[in-house]
Amino acid sequence: MMVHFYTRILAFVVGIIIGILLAVKYRSYNNDVTSKRTISTFYNTQRHEHQKSKSIPVPWDTLRYQKHNYLTESHYLYNKINVFCIILVRKWKNVQAIKDTWSKGCTYVKFVEIFSRSSNNKTPLKRTKENSSWVLLCSTLSDIGKDYHWVMVANDNTFVILENLRYYVADLDPSNKYYLGHAITFWNTVYNSAEAGYVLSNGSVQAFKSKFNSSKCSTNTYWNREDFYLGKYFSALNITPVDTRDSYGYSLFHPYNWYHVFFPGENYYKNSVFPVKCCSNYTVSFQAIEGDRMYTYYYLLYILQIFLEGKVGNQPIKDSVPEDKQVWKQFLKERNIPKENVSSAEYYRIWEDLIDDPNSFAVHMKKEMDFNYD
Repeated sequence: MMVHFYTRILAFVVGIIIGILLAVKYRSYNNDVTSKRTISTFYNTQRHEHQKSKSIPVPWDTLRYQKHNYLTESHYLYNKINVFCIILVRKWKNVQAIKDTWSKGCTYVKFVEIFSRSSNNKTPLKRTKENSSWVLLCSTLSDIGKDYHWVMVANDNTFVILENLRYYVADLDPSNKYYLGHAITFWNTVYNSAEAGYVLSNGSVQAFKSKFNSSKCSTNTYWNREDFYLGKYFSALNITPVDTRDSYGYSLFHPYNWYHVFFPGENYYKNSVFPVKCCSNYTVSFQAIEGDRMYTYYYLLYILQIFLEGKVGNQPIKDSVPEDKQVWKQFLKERNIPKENVSSAEYYRIWEDLIDDPNSFAVHMKKEMDFNYD
């Protein structure tokens, strides 16, 4: 029991360290911003031309604490590239965590409940042909309109960094057929693993819809492995996974949590199609395991800041209590002691003398309880 306890403690510490390292990497990437006046990246209905534009590094200290006229590239891409997120839900308790964290980066989110309990977490859904994972995914894809450039399909235990996804697809034409993720092989079929999430271009979705509609989805029913069957039908449409590693050969889509990404078992990637190398600064997805960890990752990636330079935000907090209502000043005023002439050591001795006199101390505490702090 003690060994198990210490093992969990060690895993938790390692997870926090990994999260901090990820936050540093993510911040360093997102530190480059582009001025609204000089931005030359443009977007049209056919293609997003992601060009090398004039950019200037701006400290986070300035971006957060000072008024400025800068536009981060991630915010620009958010406004220009629409991403429809499909979340396959098997544990309803993870839904709120997803809503509060990474799904904020989606243009639209649809939660598809699969073999889970209903939202009241009491009544299990009956396992039927209609709520099998393949039929539900197929039906959802068939109902998607043409307004979205990309579709991100993820499980409810996956964490997706949408800023990095948009950066990755910015040079790609969504009207072409793309099928992005962590490619694996099973039964002679190459497909993208649901554990890492996968991305479909609008062109791929439209090609799929031309072959399948909602009525055809239930013709052949498969209870699970919807990722396998999607890859199988895509293969028939000549849509296959591609190598999604970055220019340095590092992986972007991770089918495991960070502990196992950094310390994989011997056979973890035996079915992977392309070499796996940890880990890209532009990572798109990884396993969060449970909803509570999504809050931790969200804090480390989007809120926590590593202070590198600047002085705008390095200012003392403004005193929120009016000077005439500060307790210590009121305490000295009652004893006719000028506050300007009292050091911290003298203030301590005044309190020490007061405590040595129980009656005076009781009277003073009565005043404290009656003091109006508003």
